[in-house]
Amino acid sequence: MKLVRVAGAGTGLVVDSAGSTYVVDLAGSASALDDGPAEAIKASFPGGSQSWLPMIGAWPSVRGALLTLLELVQDDLDRGRDRLGARPLAEVPLDPPLPDPASRIFAMGGNFPMHAGRMASRMELPESFVSGTADDTPPWGFYVIPGTVVGPGAIVTPPEGTAKLDYEAEVGVVLGGAEHPRGSDRVSLWGYTAWNDFSIRDDALGLSRIDHGPLTWSLVKNFRTGNSCGPWMVVDEAIDVTDLRIRCRVNDELRQDGTTADMGHSFGRIAAHISRFVPLGGGDMILSGTPGGTAMEDGPDGAFLRDGDEVEVAVDGVAPLRNTVKMG
Repeated sequence: MKLVRVAGAGTGLVVDSAGSTYVVDLAGSASALDDGPAEAIKASFPGGSQSWLPMIGAWPSVRGALLTLLELVQDDLDRGRDRLGARPLAEVPLDPPLPDPASRIFAMGGNFPMHAGRMASRMELPESFVSGTADDTPPWGFYVIPGTVVGPGAIVTPPEGTAKLDYEAEVGVVLGGAEHPRGSDRVSLWGYTAWNDFSIRDDALGLSRIDHGPLTWSLVKNFRTGNSCGPWMVVDEAIDVTDLRIRCRVNDELRQDGTTADMGHSFGRIAAHISRFVPLGGGDMILSGTPGGTAMEDGPDGAFLRDGDEVEVAVDGVAPLRNTVKMG
């Protein structure tokens, strides 16, 4: 199943029919079901809330109701009927499919050896920069402020004066279930989506001072519109994220082509490390890190993003995530 956030209008269920993709309003269409499934869906949005956390917490009961609704809408569309107001996906403005406006998002750094190795060489960083090169090297990364995340089609506008803006194609996963067992690498996943971690490289190249000190706010990552994800969240389809292909194109030119199989630390190992210090649970997100092919890997003369560039991230099972860059 696939879920989207319709801009300003709640949660949508994605339905494929006859080679086309549609969206139906989840809460609004639930009334077409019998009382039991309808109530299960409506109870997922108490008081009109659009957070997905109640749905994730009650997933065993909600899942069957969503499957029933999906089959009903598909049957309608296949028969040329539309009783539930299905709209073509291409005509629906979308917000980022975060589980909650205050989602906790843990982003990995240096987690793909090819990317991290080239970055370390360019920046004269120690080998420990490359996460997962040894069993005793813990995962490292940064925290993403959810308010910096935009959806598909959004314009990415780095701070005025930014000269070196980079792209990082990634996979974002959402934990399911209740509290994650402390220190366990057995992770329960509820969903995944495509992610682009737009990154300012001016600081790393000595062009400006943005983050400084042994502890930073990661402002080179956490600027307005600095992250995008979507267009949808893949949920509960025997999710296997161990070998998802990740690609990034800039103006149709392939820049990155990797797979989660190349992650230095798996999502399970990342969750195990973080949960030793911070409780993790359903709705929390972990980002994979990015494969090789970023502009920064080629130093100051790399193919950094320019005004008007269209950046596309493609992840298996997810429609392409596209954003346009507007430099200040």
